[in-house]
Amino acid sequence: MLRNFCITLKYSCLILAGICFQQSNLYAQDEAPTPKTIKGLDFGVLPSFVYNPDKGLQYGMLANFYYYGKKSAYPNYLFNLYLQSSRTTKKGYVNYLFFDSRNMLPKGLRLTVDMSMVKRGFQQFYGFNGYNSLYNGEFVNPASPSFISRNYYYFEEISKIVSVDIHGHLPVPHFYWDLGLGFYHVSTYPFKNYRRGAPNRPTLFEKYIQEGIIPQNQKHGGFTTYAKASLIYDTRNDEAIPTKGFWIEAIYTNAAPFLNNKFPYSLFTFKFHHYISLTSKLVLAYRLAYQAKLSGNIPFYMLPNLMGSYRAQEALGGSKTIRGIVNRRLVGNGFVLSNLEFRYMPFSAVVLERNLNIGFNFFEDMGIITDKYKIDQTLNGSAFDYKPGMEAMHYGVGTGVRFIVDHNFIVALDYGTALDKRDGKNGFYLDLDYLF
Repeated sequence: MLRNFCITLKYSCLILAGICFQQSNLYAQDEAPTPKTIKGLDFGVLPSFVYNPDKGLQYGMLANFYYYGKKSAYPNYLFNLYLQSSRTTKKGYVNYLFFDSRNMLPKGLRLTVDMSMVKRGFQQFYGFNGYNSLYNGEFVNPASPSFISRNYYYFEEISKIVSVDIHGHLPVPHFYWDLGLGFYHVSTYPFKNYRRGAPNRPTLFEKYIQEGIIPQNQKHGGFTTYAKASLIYDTRNDEAIPTKGFWIEAIYTNAAPFLNNKFPYSLFTFKFHHYISLTSKLVLAYRLAYQAKLSGNIPFYMLPNLMGSYRAQEALGGSKTIRGIVNRRLVGNGFVLSNLEFRYMPFSAVVLERNLNIGFNFFEDMGIITDKYKIDQTLNGSAFDYKPGMEAMHYGVGTGVRFIVDHNFIVALDYGTALDKRDGKNGFYLDLDYLF
């Protein structure tokens, strides 16, 4: 508990330092002040520091730029540019670029571009199909008689991703369409232990390759190009901080053979978001998501993705889907996800020409694999820690805080706890924006 408190305190100080970078001070008010209208260019910059005993120190910078125009469209920006560049002490890197424009294209079309280059030297791999893959923390505990290796649940991954979406209005109130193209180049490698004298025991990832569960022609990753079409119903009163309304997405994704895919497949995603104002400062927000394979065979390196009309998210487990459980704990052909949050924003102020808010959230996240990745039942499951029939709902609960500067720059800290030890223990996350 003391260690977790110290970590939380360290990151809280970091966030406050970032807000001070913008020349801001925060205080509470009983009544929210009239927000200041922002014109032209606005931005927020933060140092990015994340530490994990196994992954090492991730260090760098992130920045969000918003342009509201000369006459001001605040709080609706004309364009948004997000940049992040970080490095890790374990020879990894994270480079992101996200661009969103409401006025670059004619006839009210909206353009979004998402690009990333990420190297994860310590990417988690816990097998497929949730609890059917047995997670044992003693395997990575050097003090345990069952110890195998600290790196037993890791492999190396390098991903290069580009996606482009165009959004438009339909001639029906609150209905929109989205067309997109995405390109993934994912390279995967068994984890290599560079420590002198360390035994090179097989990892779980290598066992899945040896047993043929991960096909030989996929073990090093591959290319995937997909086309995407979405129908959207959106009545939210605001995108960044919605307090009422619905946001519903139906998404069809096709990685077709004519797009030069070696492993063609198609899938369907449905996402339902609802925001309910309970009081002027308290909002109930929840998300329901369902994703299922329609045809083909999804390559294993494309499974950990929750598709969206705006941005795809890494699924399931970790900061974007089920907070508190280990990253990518649930991997399969299809799944159901639910997130429930109470969002409370008691502090508002206008200080030094900045609109400032502090909000708190309390959440419960849950998910389950509904369409299992095919594993030959004739294989000896004990050889790769697999036991069919064990899958059940996975839960994470926790709380968080949001530091909001000029409405759109939202620094998010969340602390989640897994309710089942088979999902790990807990997680602390530093990110931007509300989860949904």
